[in-house]
Amino acid sequence: MNDEPHITPEPGQPLSLEDRLRAEEPPVLDEDTSPSRRLAARLQAEEPPFSADDTAPSRAVTRRGAERSWGVLSVVMVLGALTMVVVAVLIWLNEEESPVVLPSPQPTAIAQVFTPTVSPTSSPTSAPETVEEGPLFPTAAADEIAAALLTPVPAQPAERALLRQSAPFTIRPATARTRVIQYTVKDGDTLESIAAQFGLKDFYTLIWSNKSSKYNPLRPGVQLNILPEDGVYHEVTDPIRIADLARQYEVDPYAIIDSEYNDLFGATPDTILPPGLFVVVPGGKAERELFLPRPVSVGATSGTTISGTYTLWGCTAEVSGGSPPWSRRPLDNYKWVRGFAPGGHTGVDLSAKVGEPVYAAGAGTVVYAGWSDGGYGNVVVIAHGSTFSLYGHLSRITVRCGQQVSAGTQVGAVGNTGNSSGPHLHFEIRDVDWNLQDPRNYIAF
Repeated sequence: MNDEPHITPEPGQPLSLEDRLRAEEPPVLDEDTSPSRRLAARLQAEEPPFSADDTAPSRAVTRRGAERSWGVLSVVMVLGALTMVVVAVLIWLNEEESPVVLPSPQPTAIAQVFTPTVSPTSSPTSAPETVEEGPLFPTAAADEIAAALLTPVPAQPAERALLRQSAPFTIRPATARTRVIQYTVKDGDTLESIAAQFGLKDFYTLIWSNKSSKYNPLRPGVQLNILPEDGVYHEVTDPIRIADLARQYEVDPYAIIDSEYNDLFGATPDTILPPGLFVVVPGGKAERELFLPRPVSVGATSGTTISGTYTLWGCTAEVSGGSPPWSRRPLDNYKWVRGFAPGGHTGVDLSAKVGEPVYAAGAGTVVYAGWSDGGYGNVVVIAHGSTFSLYGHLSRITVRCGQQVSAGTQVGAVGNTGNSSGPHLHFEIRDVDWNLQDPRNYIAF
């Protein structure tokens, strides 16, 4: 049954769209299973009349009111969009007129909040919280980003570009020596060439690591101790604390303790090292010991005396006679500094003022008077028949090559030339084969 009345148009009167749709709508039958049409008709029939003073928000809004509301909302949205565009343009113009100066990059936060300290007497509003903005960083323009994305990757990398290897591998450095080794001296070797061969910067490391008989003179077939690095190879002859050993060679005690060459981990500076132990002192420095090349001798008549024409380091002299160097001390006023040590110190050191006269210890012939590159500085050598006497570090020389002298003749004056740490006389005695002797076996100092 149809709940709505059927509308019949009056002659000559046009129907509205709503009336036309209602007229064309098929009637609602009882067997119609569509609940929407029946429910809509019932709701329309039961709806109360609408009055002008009705303020209930639940009442339906007329179509004209809805259209007016949507129009107002559209106007508001358009005005808001225009406002945002104007603000964006103003910001862009401001940035164009005032370019930003970028500060140097600093590892600080982008924004830091500082809360000022408020004293009890001040008002909380007198010191507002301030915010310090961090550095600004440039951003590429949109067209630059688009151009970069469209640019193909080059087949060849740019110059100085870092390349990643497709096959990874590990680079292992050459293994450094961790122990002392022995090297056999070959013909033509020098201390300088051996040191360079093993990466030592100071050839005195060889001198401080071997007995003087092995390098003075340097002979083929002799084996030398070679340290892994520059320093001293010390043989402990008497019990000594690590601290005292370090002080002797001017290093920190823990340079000796922590060295992987010594196996002294866990020791302390007060640890006492026993005799017979060899200790590497990395970076240690000892006295720059003196050494001289073996002289070239011509005319020596026997292995026990020196006579005839004799040549030493460019000085040629006629040697005859002489007396052993035990007649007198080479200095009258001196202070004992250091004695002879086999394999260590090559003579005795007598401290004195610069200019103090130096005298010949016995009669003989001057076979050298001049400068020595072996560390002696100004040096005089006298042949006494069966021995040589040597006077080093002189400030001046008062004799000449080939001169005959008597015991007590002044040969020079105390100085500080060559490898010397202060004014003193270095005095040596050598036999006819140039082997070192202890001067105290000849002269009572």
